[in-house]
Amino acid sequence: MLDYIYKHYESTPSTNDEAKQLINDYCPEGTVLYTDEQTDGKGRSGRSWKSNKGESIATSLVLYPTLPQEAIPNITLVAALSVRSAIKRFSGLDCVIKWPNDIVCNNKKLCGILTERIIVDGKNAVIVGIGVNVKNTHFPEGLEDIATSVLKEVLAEKDEMNAVLKDESDKNYNNDVVDKLEGDATTELMYLIWDRFNEYYDIFIKTGNMAGLVDEYNNNLINIGRVVKADDVMGEIKGVALGIDEEGALCISTMDGRKCVSAGEVSVRGLYGYL
Repeated sequence: MLDYIYKHYESTPSTNDEAKQLINDYCPEGTVLYTDEQTDGKGRSGRSWKSNKGESIATSLVLYPTLPQEAIPNITLVAALSVRSAIKRFSGLDCVIKWPNDIVCNNKKLCGILTERIIVDGKNAVIVGIGVNVKNTHFPEGLEDIATSVLKEVLAEKDEMNAVLKDESDKNYNNDVVDKLEGDATTELMYLIWDRFNEYYDIFIKTGNMAGLVDEYNNNLINIGRVVKADDVMGEIKGVALGIDEEGALCISTMDGRKCVSAGEVSVRGLYGYL
């Protein structure tokens, strides 16, 4: 199990970039960086992920895994399971995973994960960066229809309950969650995410693959049964997603048979406008 050391920043361009500097200077495994405000964060393919002060979780973890190189990308999948589980425990929201690195709620992106590998003095280091929209109620132009937050989804459920129950007293379970979200929710949820990561990561490193987690992952994978396209090194693959295998690859049923992709960008047709 990891022994966490938390390092807090009031503001930083990127927690992943800060982690890289700490690794160069040396920092122990289990170092967790988090910030109140991230001004120049990046997601996969260089996409921007900024967080306004107090609205979102922007956090990164430093690892020095002794795993085969082909197993390293699966740490992203472990992180996705951790975020989904933590949000469920914290808020009751049933989010799902879009392979390999997004958490989705009501067909909108709520969280992104960026795992980066660097080599320092011949030693592998891995940085797991997680960004979660927690209290955001407004998003930049162009993102309003594709992004959401924990608060927005909880409030939507609350409104739906009140409409169905005709509850003029406004009493339902969401009130407790809303109260938490009005407090220091981002820090509380961040701690819960890393607690869950510790449990899932321990299972993962014992086998070096997703064997102990594959069922739970597939049970929460939005891609299954949907038409997808994957940009593989051999070109574009189109078909119906079947789920991941024990190596963390997404398996797709195509006209040419079953194919599995271990890396690349996967698009779910008819679901994401931004893909």
